[in-house]
Amino acid sequence: MMPVTLVALLMGFLLVSSHLSYGPQSSGAPRMYGAPEGRGAGASLARSLDEKDNEINKLREEITQLQNALANQSRQAKVLNESLQEAKLLAALTEVEGPGVEIILKDSEKQSDNPWQYVIHDDDVIRVVNELWLAGAEAIAVNNQRISITTAFRCEGPVIYVGRVPISSPVVIRAIGDPETLMGALNMPGRYLNEIRTVDPKMVEIHKRYKMVLPAYTGSTEFRHARSTVPKQ
Repeated sequence: MMPVTLVALLMGFLLVSSHLSYGPQSSGAPRMYGAPEGRGAGASLARSLDEKDNEINKLREEITQLQNALANQSRQAKVLNESLQEAKLLAALTEVEGPGVEIILKDSEKQSDNPWQYVIHDDDVIRVVNELWLAGAEAIAVNNQRISITTAFRCEGPVIYVGRVPISSPVVIRAIGDPETLMGALNMPGRYLNEIRTVDPKMVEIHKRYKMVLPAYTGSTEFRHARSTVPKQ
């Protein structure tokens, strides 16, 4: 705000100086009211006008320099903001939208003496999420919880924790990326979704989505022990 205020003050001073220097205009050469007539008075008036012109030109140059400085600061601020937004995007700290796939994992309705294999666990979610990253996913959310580099999964009985948020079946995993690539990678023979399907095909659904919105990561971003090795400027 300071440079803008300074420019405004200089512009005001420039206009006032111009007005005071020349005063009301009439046809012919400018003259100062009340000035004595004669050659000496004319020379003094000319010098005064030259001095005012020099002052005005100097102010104009200073204003131009300030305007150039402001423009340069605006460019630097734009570059800094673009870098900041890119960093937030990489850290999952901003809402994103785009095409991708939606995977629904749910507990089987089959009855068995070993029901453990018919229930979706944290390990199932982790392996599917990892396969999505490997297939080129750019952003992932599990039950509307955005996944970041610090997100952990764990099971406590029938409950799966995504970070500190408890979820249960059905587990909806949404990933933004090229839908064809993600779908092809997940359905390849030997991929983990096929292992779940061998237990019960109804435990897995996968759909292409051509527009999804994933929320920003809302967990902790504090690093208590890791420190940057890049020295501060």
